[in-house]
Order: sequence, then C-alpha cells, then structure tokens
Amino acid sequence: MKKINLILIIIFPLLLFSQEKKEYFFNGNINFNTNGIDWIPLFSRSKPTVISSLSFGKDRFSVNPLLRYDLEGLQLWGIDIYWNYQVIRKEKIKFDLGLFLPGVFTTEVNVQEENLPNTILQPWSAGMVNPNFTFLFNKKYGLKVSYYNGFPIKIINYDQFKKIRLFFITPLIEEFNISKKITFQWSPQFYTIKIDDTSTGLFSAQTLTLIHNDFPISITSVMNKPIYFGGLTGKKFDWNIALNYSFNINLVEKLNKD
Repeated sequence: MKKINLILIIIFPLLLFSQEKKEYFFNGNINFNTNGIDWIPLFSRSKPTVISSLSFGKDRFSVNPLLRYDLEGLQLWGIDIYWNYQVIRKEKIKFDLGLFLPGVFTTEVNVQEENLPNTILQPWSAGMVNPNFTFLFNKKYGLKVSYYNGFPIKIINYDQFKKIRLFFITPLIEEFNISKKITFQWSPQFYTIKIDDTSTGLFSAQTLTLIHNDFPISITSVMNKPIYFGGLTGKKFDWNIALNYSFNINLVEKLNKD
C-alpha cells in the first residue's frame, strides 16, 4: 500500500499540468485471435480469445483499459487499467511514465474439494510502474526502451509472485508500402523477465501487421521465441493470427459563453 500511495503522490501533480487543451481522444483496437498471447508474449491462453485495447485521454494524459476474454463463453481472464503521462514530448526524444493500477488476471488453481470442479480460475491483482524512453534516429527508425516493476496488491496464495521485473527493447521501424493502399508493419522486440528470485529469462518476439488504409480492419500475427528461459517455463515457439478492428474518435469540449 505504501508503494501505491507514493506512486499516486507522483502521478497526480503531473495530471494537473496535463489539462491544457479542450480536446479529448478515444481510440481502441478489438483483437480476435487464435491464441491469446498477452502483452508479455511469453504468456498465452493457448485458446482463441478477444483482446480489447482502449485509450481515453486529453493532451499528455491517458487512461488505457486492456480487457481479455476467452472467445468461448466470453469468460474474462484479465483486465489492466493503465495510466500514462507523457513527461517529455520532443521531436526526437520522448519520455512517459505509466502505471498499471490495478492489473488483474486469472490463473488456474487445482481444487481437491468434492463439491467444486477440479480446477477454478483465481484472480490475482497487482500493480506495476512503467517508465518508457523513446529516441527517434530519423523519420524511419527509432528505439523504445521500457522497464516494468511489478508488485502484488494482495497476496491470494503462495504461488503468486512477490515481485516481477521486465525490460523491453523495441526497435521502431517505418511501415512498408506494398501498394498505394496496403501497408505492412514489422515490430520486433527483445525482452527479459525476472520473477521473484528466479534467474532472468531472455526472449524475442515480433508482430506482423497487414493494413488496408481505407478500412479499419487489419490482420496481425504475434510470434514469440525464447532465447534463454532462465528460471521460467513455456513454449519453445508460440504464435497466433488475429483480425483487428480499430477506431479513433476526437472529442472537443464546448466552452460556456458568459
């Protein structure tokens, strides 16, 4: 709780300086995929899912809910509320500070009681601090570096992590024009995961996206490949394919006339 209070003390003064414009934005992406690979690509559901990424904000500040459902029965298995403030917003250098609060995801737990199923979904709640630094070399290439420091909000059982640290390096590459209306995006990533006192794992991932400029629908594929598992386990190769629907809405606040 002390960590959360300290983070809020830092975040709220920044929000006061973000209320400069009377323009709001609301955008999002709804992803229907064959295998629910999460934003940490090592973790997946191994079944079809729906992932909704939404963002509502004003100027430098935004609130970004991330909702994840199993496609069968629309069972909710994860929800993150991600708060973000852009501290530095220059032409080549950007720095923003993010906070997952709360982050809730479910994990399967074995049950031995007669009146209950063999496994149940148990929700784990956590918070996570996330500074991001972006440098643009030119109009075509850049580099984004992200760090995540996570902690549980409430301990549910002994299997829940006590701390998690993530480090992402994401090269930024300009999209390729296949034709006048069709573009292709390639987004590679290298990242590390350290959970509690286990050894750090090193992984690579990439997202391929095919976009038609006249339609809000695109096709993506996420692939994940471990370089070194460390103290973690998972698939030696994981991937999915997805259909996306994206939207972007700008709202202007009406000023009261005296």
